[in-house]
Amino acid sequence: MKKIRKIIYTFLLLLILTGCNSIAVNEIYNKSYNVPEISIASIEELVTEVTENASKAVVGINKYKKSFLQQERLEFTGSGVIYECQARLKDGTIISNCEETLDSENQLDAYIYKVVTNRHVIADEDGTVDKTKTRTIVKVYLGDEDLKIEADVIEYDDKVDLAVLTFEHYSYIQPLRFADSEQIKRGNFVIALGNPAGPEYHGSATFGIISSSKLRYIDDDISWTTGYIQHDASINSGNSGGALLNLAGELIGINTLKLASSEIDNIYEGMGFAIPSNMVRSIVKVLETGKRPVRRTLGILTINIKHILNAEDYNIDPSEYSVPEGVKFGLYVTEVSSPSLAAGKLLAGDIIVGLNGEDIDYVYQFRDLLNSIEDNDVTVNVNRGGTLVNVIIDLE
Repeated sequence: MKKIRKIIYTFLLLLILTGCNSIAVNEIYNKSYNVPEISIASIEELVTEVTENASKAVVGINKYKKSFLQQERLEFTGSGVIYECQARLKDGTIISNCEETLDSENQLDAYIYKVVTNRHVIADEDGTVDKTKTRTIVKVYLGDEDLKIEADVIEYDDKVDLAVLTFEHYSYIQPLRFADSEQIKRGNFVIALGNPAGPEYHGSATFGIISSSKLRYIDDDISWTTGYIQHDASINSGNSGGALLNLAGELIGINTLKLASSEIDNIYEGMGFAIPSNMVRSIVKVLETGKRPVRRTLGILTINIKHILNAEDYNIDPSEYSVPEGVKFGLYVTEVSSPSLAAGKLLAGDIIVGLNGEDIDYVYQFRDLLNSIEDNDVTVNVNRGGTLVNVIIDLE
């Protein structure tokens, strides 16, 4: 009898302990996943509203090649974003806020629009753009009106894949506002608007998220690296130059697919990239004046120290570089051009660890910081054979 009671007591004790553990675990899980209810319908309504409101400002860009007989042949299609509008009245007065003229049609002569697109949408094979219209003609396609209007190329950037166009039209199109692209976070919803595969698919919208809070730095060409927003909203070749929007309907980036078409083995397949709006805004301010951004170069070739220290990941022979013990970051100088700003100042084998006291890990940081300096000289912090030295270089 005592043995039976002992078994019963043991069973009850185990049952009580198991029940308590289950309750405790459930409470923990309930607290961890206490997420407020979200209405799918409200998200759909928001996406629909943003798409409808922004669609007119996202236009098609058609590049036509002129033949010997001056006949036009469609060569490339892409997208563009209207970001500014001015109104010209019949007396020649220019009004910067077009909305002020919406009730003055009898006084209006034309609306003057500025459009940002990718340079490669309108460029020739050598990367240059014919602004004289002797070889090519660029036209803006307004999908809602099924109308093509000839545009003028104001200027293009020969480093970052951007160009600014202008055209005139008689009806009002509300430009898109620039967002602060530094505020993006991984997981933010985004909408891509553009004209994939040409005018027949104008105004196509896709939906996705920001894939990384950090910019992805990828070489645009042999001498320049650009930071891109990575996202997963589906984009195709005709989306080049189109809009990447947040759910406030603001422009957070200009989509580009040049990366996917130029890389071997399609390593960027399924990954969308957009030039951040903050970069776009700063560059178009220069381009719309008819000039290109001036970018400083010291005349050196470098390789990231972190790549040398992880040579197996980058197919590098580390024996070709002499990295002092304890150096974990910086840029290893492999060559100094002559003549150049750095000639006689920096040496092959130097390790640049900073500019004006700010640490440098990657070459894109070096370029960005160098071109943000407003002074006439820069102090390059260098590890030379294990000794730290400061090299002052005149930027004029």
